[in-house]
Order: sequence, then structure tokens, then C-alpha cells
Amino acid sequence: MDNFEANQGDPGPRTLRRGLIVLRALQENPGDGMNITSLARVTGLQRPTIYRLIAALTESGFVRNIVGTKRYAACQPLSAAAEAEQDPRIQLARPAMCRLAAATGDAVFLVVRDGHESLSLWREIGGYPVQILATYAGKRQPLGVGSGGMALLARLDDATIDDIIAKNSGQLELYGGMGTHQMRQLVKNTRSRGYSVVGNYAVRGALGVGCALSDGKGQPFLAISVTAITERMPATRQREIAALIQAELKGLVDRTA
Repeated sequence: MDNFEANQGDPGPRTLRRGLIVLRALQENPGDGMNITSLARVTGLQRPTIYRLIAALTESGFVRNIVGTKRYAACQPLSAAAEAEQDPRIQLARPAMCRLAAATGDAVFLVVRDGHESLSLWREIGGYPVQILATYAGKRQPLGVGSGGMALLARLDDATIDDIIAKNSGQLELYGGMGTHQMRQLVKNTRSRGYSVVGNYAVRGALGVGCALSDGKGQPFLAISVTAITERMPATRQREIAALIQAELKGLVDRTA
């Protein structure tokens, strides 16, 4: 495909032109979608640039992550209600997330496990003027670097946790300098408290509280987390928010029983 950036006379900001390059590449290669490596090869853009552009395009509804893969595809923007109907976990958890966002004033996230990664499915934004939008629908990261992912990780058996940490060890330092020792300590703390508290790793100046819900076989099914600026998250409020999340998760169990 011809490169938009080669033409210095192109109107519009550079970032917009790059975003259009990525979007057009996805539109011209529908099939099973494209991963970041393929997009870099086709567009000539660097991988970090593509990650940022994909994040913005996904959040805006122009691109979607193909569930269960690391590939992306172009899509038509969907209304919130229509998108929620596509995944039963979103449909199940969204009313609870809306209540939590209203009660806390902060951003609320729905996260699930996909192998050794966490996958964000949905978020609701609270009314407080400063929101920490730590993640977005379709974002993947090593399981445990965020509070929702840590809540899920701590529910797994020790052997599975060891395997996941080993697989992610090469990426952890990209998240605020986290290492395997810190990850194991967070797992221990989460199990002790009954909820996760993760701060200043995935997003500097942010702290999240997360709780997980297990299925009938004892496997973590989904997690809900609340994230805010660190100043809004003293230990007493962390406990209060964890209790709110746990009450909502119990309501989800009652609804599906």
C-alpha cells in the first residue's frame, strides 16, 4: 500500500495520518485480522507507535480485538448497548459496574483471564473530575500487573501461577519496573487480604483495588476493579471499595444461581 506519510503535502496532523494508515491496512486485510507484527510490516510504522494507535482506534470503536487472539480487525462503531450484548460477561457485570462507578466516583474495569494474559472487556467512568483510564476494552497485558489481573492470578493454583509468572518474566519490567519477586509478593498479599491492591506499576500515580469471581469449578471467571489516583486510595478506602466490589460480585452469583 502507498504510504501517506511520504507525501509532505498531506493535510492533517501526523498522528491522524498514521492512524488512518493503520485503519486502512486493517480494512484492506479483513480475513482473520492482523497482529502488531503484520501491521508494522505492512505500514512501515514502528511497533510502539502501532500499539498506541490501536489503543486509540479500539477505544473509539473503529477497531476491535479478535477475542482469544492478539489480532485486530476494522469494525463499524457500535453503541454501548449493542457492544455489551456481544459478550455475556459484559452483559452480566455491567449493571454492577455502573453502580460501582456511581458509588465511588472512579473508573471501574471488567477483566478476564486469557492464558497468561489479562484481557479488559469493559470499563465504566465515574463522576470524579480526575479519572484514571488505566485500560480499555480489548487491551491485553501480563496477568497480574493490574489489580483486576492480580485478583484473577491469585485465585489460581501455585503451579499455574509459577508458569504464568515465568512466561511473563521478560515483560514485567516494562510495567513500572515490576519483577517476579514483586509479582509473587502481590499474589501473597492478595490471598491474605481477599482482594488485590496494585499501585504505580501499569500506570504511574494510580492505584487499583480488584476482586475476582470464580466459576463452579473454582476457576477465576472474571474480575472487577476500581482505579483512582493514589491520593484517593488510602488503606481505609481500599477496604471500603473492596467490600463494595465483593457485594456486587455476590449479587452476580445470586443472579446466575
